[in-house]
Amino acid sequence: MGGSKRCILMLVFSIIAPVLLTSSVTASSPHDDLLGFTLSQEHGEVFDDLLYLNGSSTVSLTDFNWVLLSLDRGAPPLESGKLTSVTAVAESIWDWEIEVNVSAYDCTCLIHIVDSSTEHPPIISRIVYLGQLHHIPHILPFSSTMNGFLNEKPLFHLSQSNLALEIPVVMPQIVNQESFVKLRICPAPNGLCLTEMVDFFNFNTSVGDEQILLELDRTGVDLLDGFWLFNITLSDALLRSSNTEHFMVLMDQNLPETTLSCDASDAVNEGVSTASQPQSLIVGEGTSISFSASVDDGYVGGQNILTWTLVLPDESRRALLPSEQISESLITLNPQIPGIWSVELLVRDTAGWLSHSSVEFNVDNIAPVAIVELDSFVVGNGATVSLTAGENWTLNSSKSSDTLNDEAGLIHTWYVNGNTFVTGKTTLLASDFTKPGLYDVVLIVADDNGETSELTFQVQINDDVDSSEVSSKTLLVSGTLFIFVLLTIGLLVSSARKKSRQTVVPKWVSSGDLSDDKPS
Repeated sequence: MGGSKRCILMLVFSIIAPVLLTSSVTASSPHDDLLGFTLSQEHGEVFDDLLYLNGSSTVSLTDFNWVLLSLDRGAPPLESGKLTSVTAVAESIWDWEIEVNVSAYDCTCLIHIVDSSTEHPPIISRIVYLGQLHHIPHILPFSSTMNGFLNEKPLFHLSQSNLALEIPVVMPQIVNQESFVKLRICPAPNGLCLTEMVDFFNFNTSVGDEQILLELDRTGVDLLDGFWLFNITLSDALLRSSNTEHFMVLMDQNLPETTLSCDASDAVNEGVSTASQPQSLIVGEGTSISFSASVDDGYVGGQNILTWTLVLPDESRRALLPSEQISESLITLNPQIPGIWSVELLVRDTAGWLSHSSVEFNVDNIAPVAIVELDSFVVGNGATVSLTAGENWTLNSSKSSDTLNDEAGLIHTWYVNGNTFVTGKTTLLASDFTKPGLYDVVLIVADDNGETSELTFQVQINDDVDSSEVSSKTLLVSGTLFIFVLLTIGLLVSSARKKSRQTVVPKWVSSGDLSDDKPS
């Protein structure tokens, strides 16, 4: 089942009803068929003179031994030895037997069968009654199917239903089987008593040949929520007391109280959420926001399981990323998608109670920032840029920015003199302005959520400087030549007029002079 489906299922369960535990718990004793080794006799066999045990094995019995012990703590072994006989009956199958003279003993005793080649606990054990005297009830070691993590004592829950325990016991074979169960109790949040044990009477019980049925009514035990250490002792009709066994009971009648707190420096308000009082926060897109959880179960020593879930603006759900979960009770988010987000926390306490809390927060879309550069110089809003026709230059808006989620999808639109010039380009070139003059330029940068940013400026395109200089020189030379021509024409005209105004006087020549000129 996927993470999302599992979260949904758990939430449904938390809304409809708590998860119910079974009303009856069987306390299990160690398994008898270990490593292919079996023992035919059960607990409680009576042996007057000769103790006889037999069984089979699928493992080699070369290093198997037996040890006969008294139940008194610290007492040395009564007897020990090798298996009396081992017979191969098939490939890798052996039958074995133990025969021991026990006529000297009157006791409730324990026999272990061990593998001396290892340091493992006994392979198998049996409570046996030897002789005719000192036969007492014996409560067998038992465990819980739940977490017995407190000093390895079996742990049982008394929370959402009554508790019924089937505790294995060995009873002497007497005519009157009436027996009495005694319970003592103390608060033990860490598996160790905080006070002296006191007698406990709020229980029902019945004793059979092989088990004690112990019943605790969750409404009648009169215990506060928390961990309680019990010890149990069994006495028979002759008031012979058994050994004492211990077990833990977690009393939990209430849901855990969960508080979600937000710590965001840029949030509009700091919120605290409980199941009945959800709060809403507002943060900017891409702004970090942290949530911490505080769980109060009403007692010490519990283990709570916290499951965080994020609900995105499109109502999809996902678990936290490893980078988002700082600890079990602290998360940090960096939401990049605008809209309504929700942080949900499902708490399951040690007893199985479920508590659901949530906090909603609104992520506001951050507008992009429009930036225009002219050959690496930033153009300010309302500025006028003076440029010359014929030069190469570029107006570049590629440095416009937005949050990480929106930056790749920014749309650049250029307007020149009130008309849309180009969309989807980040540059305007000198070739886009073909004539000198003053141009009104507007750049609008939009993100994929419709948020925009606008930059307005003017571009003054001047005439080419070199062309103007050439034209001026040409005009100057032309003007000079024109003036020179006019002056020349004027002088010629004036000179012609002066010659036309002069009077010509005829020159008289004497005859003598003429005769002199004739040839001789």
